[in-house]
Amino acid sequence: MRKVSLFTCLLLLASTFSLTQATAASPKSGASCSKVGMTVKAAGVSFTCTKSGKKLMWKKGLVAAPIIAPFKAPIPISLPVAQSTEANGITFANVMDHLGDIPKVAWQRVQDVIASNNPVLVPHDYYVGPTTQINLPGGLARADVVMARDTRLWAGFSQTKYESIFYLNKADEPWAEQKYHEIALARNYAAELTDGFAIGGIRFLCPGAICVGAASGPIVESDDSAGAFGVEDTQHPDTYGGIVGHEYIHTVQAAQWIGNAKCHNQPNGCSRGGLGQQFTRCWLNEGQPQAIGAMVAASDYSTYTLMRSNGKDTRPSQTETDYSEASLKHYLYDQSAPTCYRNGALYQLGYGPGTMAAEALVAIAGPQATMALFALGADGQDFPTAFKNVYGISWSDGASLLAKVLAAEYANCRDNDCKP
Repeated sequence: MRKVSLFTCLLLLASTFSLTQATAASPKSGASCSKVGMTVKAAGVSFTCTKSGKKLMWKKGLVAAPIIAPFKAPIPISLPVAQSTEANGITFANVMDHLGDIPKVAWQRVQDVIASNNPVLVPHDYYVGPTTQINLPGGLARADVVMARDTRLWAGFSQTKYESIFYLNKADEPWAEQKYHEIALARNYAAELTDGFAIGGIRFLCPGAICVGAASGPIVESDDSAGAFGVEDTQHPDTYGGIVGHEYIHTVQAAQWIGNAKCHNQPNGCSRGGLGQQFTRCWLNEGQPQAIGAMVAASDYSTYTLMRSNGKDTRPSQTETDYSEASLKHYLYDQSAPTCYRNGALYQLGYGPGTMAAEALVAIAGPQATMALFALGADGQDFPTAFKNVYGISWSDGASLLAKVLAAEYANCRDNDCKP
């Protein structure tokens, strides 16, 4: 027998190993391989050596689907929100003992958050009609002050990437619609080119002889938003900028869905927001921006009390509630998103009882907790689950307590001929 040196053996083993590695390093489906059952990976794809007839060849495995982490909207506060331990703090347990303190405590909590947060720059442009006279005292400079306070309040939450803001009168309505179409084309709002906000927002303000009120919301299939203000409402002027604060909050509600690829209302495109995704009840959809928008615009409490007394009608003409505790509990708890958005009288109550309910929630847990509801809704939670996770109590218990608060406030106002 011929002797083979140790060096030769090692050389042969190394050559065989190198050959195997070279073969396995870049396998191709259908290429020949050397041993049945042998498995290698290349570029994340598995190849297995299989026998086909008399041939051994590489067979490509299935490509592993990438693992996508669940969507999480950013929330800058810890949940559930801790109950206040301060001597004069308002909690769910003691709120009925502090009814008179709710407005001031809520207003102060908003001021504290604005003061503690860093400024947030949200790009935006104003478009004022060629014959339009802005009816906001202080004009666009005042609008920018309120906008800056609003964006700062919501620091840490998702906010719109860009907003186009229109001021118009009836004569300038066609101009505003055309200008919006130009913006939609320039910013590639494909779903908005035929109508979109030009019809649902701008034209919505001008159904008759004048343009009144305000509208704002997300651009379909975009991270941008748009807002419009009618300037011909002499009975309800935006004296302090509360409407500016209100409308921007609507864009923040919707912004919680930015980055979420899931669209639950496919026939209408991917429309962001609690209304578009049918997450939130009408009382919160309008009550939150109505209450907090005024607190944002009012940098002193006396101004807030003026805005508060002028901003809500305690007894609007409707039959949805008689303002008793049981009726208000039904109003808050039994709303469903699809139906309340179609009921005009029910929706309008968001500016009355809804505003007062939101004010109480701000006094109890701060303004950020109200936006955390929308963030959890964007995560896929339903409203009762989100409420429990934000406030630490069930939505049924929360609605019962809020109904007690509202009923007591309305009773006080009826007895004293006042507005809360």
